[in-house]
Amino acid sequence: MNKEDVLSVIKKYNMLENCDRIVVGLSGGADSVCLLSVLNSLKAEYGFSLIAAHINHGIRGAEAQRDEESCKKLCEKLNVPLEILHADIPKLSKQQGIGEEECGRIVRYDFFRSLAGKRGKIATAHNLNDNAETLLLNLVRGAGSKGACGIPPVRDNIIRPLIETDRESIEKYCQENNLQYVTDSTNLECEYSRNKIRIKVLPTLCEINQNAVGALSGFALRMREQEAFLESIENEKYALCVKDSVLYEDEFSALDIFLKKRIAGRFLSELSHGEVESKHIDDFLRFVGSGKTLVTASATEIVSRDGKIFKKPEQAEQFSVDFSLDDKKVNLPFCEINIEEYDTKDLQNLNKDMLDNLIDCDKISNTLIFRSRKDGDKFTFSKRRVTKTIKKLFNEDKIPPEVRNKMIILDSDGEVAWLRGYGTNKKFRISAETKKAIKLNISQE
Repeated sequence: MNKEDVLSVIKKYNMLENCDRIVVGLSGGADSVCLLSVLNSLKAEYGFSLIAAHINHGIRGAEAQRDEESCKKLCEKLNVPLEILHADIPKLSKQQGIGEEECGRIVRYDFFRSLAGKRGKIATAHNLNDNAETLLLNLVRGAGSKGACGIPPVRDNIIRPLIETDRESIEKYCQENNLQYVTDSTNLECEYSRNKIRIKVLPTLCEINQNAVGALSGFALRMREQEAFLESIENEKYALCVKDSVLYEDEFSALDIFLKKRIAGRFLSELSHGEVESKHIDDFLRFVGSGKTLVTASATEIVSRDGKIFKKPEQAEQFSVDFSLDDKKVNLPFCEINIEEYDTKDLQNLNKDMLDNLIDCDKISNTLIFRSRKDGDKFTFSKRRVTKTIKKLFNEDKIPPEVRNKMIILDSDGEVAWLRGYGTNKKFRISAETKKAIKLNISQE
């Protein structure tokens, strides 16, 4: 390989578009050493600045220190500025409750982004072999079409100029250009899944087809092309089914099963910000239309209700606030209630709906409570003369569980005198003998 080969890939995927700075992830291995050298030879012609970034993960002791020193020597030789981050990945991973590999990846890319800025690009040294390994690893883990796409040449501001260059060519380039590189000893161990594929699986496949690496990467490329087409269809259907993080079950159920699975996976991922596997999608498809609650893989609760699926809202907390009739304004945790008074003369001029919500002051105690529901609460309708428990009333009217504690109750000596949305209990309603009444107005919710 030479820099023209890499440049052709850069141009093919518009990697330098709107770029004034490139941060190269430099491990000290052959891949990143080669990448830094090639980009360094292009920076003057294409007008971008170059920064090398190295992370010492605090894992491999003396070998990690050797890698760091190797990176320093290379950057001095190429006259490229080097930024180094020391991180205790084992400690951080325990604190965050994630694996060391995932923690290291997060730390690396956060560091790279901090150096790249808004208009900068992050260049990683993933190559043709890495792409083939990733494809195989994804497939054996049960990935679908997206996993079969392998490693994308460009993702957001991350570019991979060596993605079509095989490892053998990279090492040859380093030798021909007298570039020293180090080898991570953990890459030679079969303890990790990727290493097993690199050391055992790919060599066996190359016995069947000596260009197995290229063939696998070519397959990943074709899958990326298909995926781009499918994604355009998915986006169209997703906009029909999902609005403001709510999935509409009728529109979803009318889709082909293939699109259902894609949209379900995307919906779950966006709601829970977690990794979604095929079993999670299967659970979701069975859940649609059930009217129940489902706990996703990331412990997010979602609800199927009234033809819609959405993230389960947090339930309002119960409350209890004492007040007296002398109070004209009462503040509750989630709203404000204004109390209006009416005398006999006023009552004659009020409309029927207003009368249904008035409370006779002579029928309630002086010390009152605004509160949320509790077991045993009952309400009697003034017209129908039907008494029901509030629990049954809420169930029949399908009041969402998360808002039931916001259904304000006026408590008079332990009885429900008034219920938000239902009006005044029959016992406390005004009559021809009423001399003074109050009306409750909710505001600032």
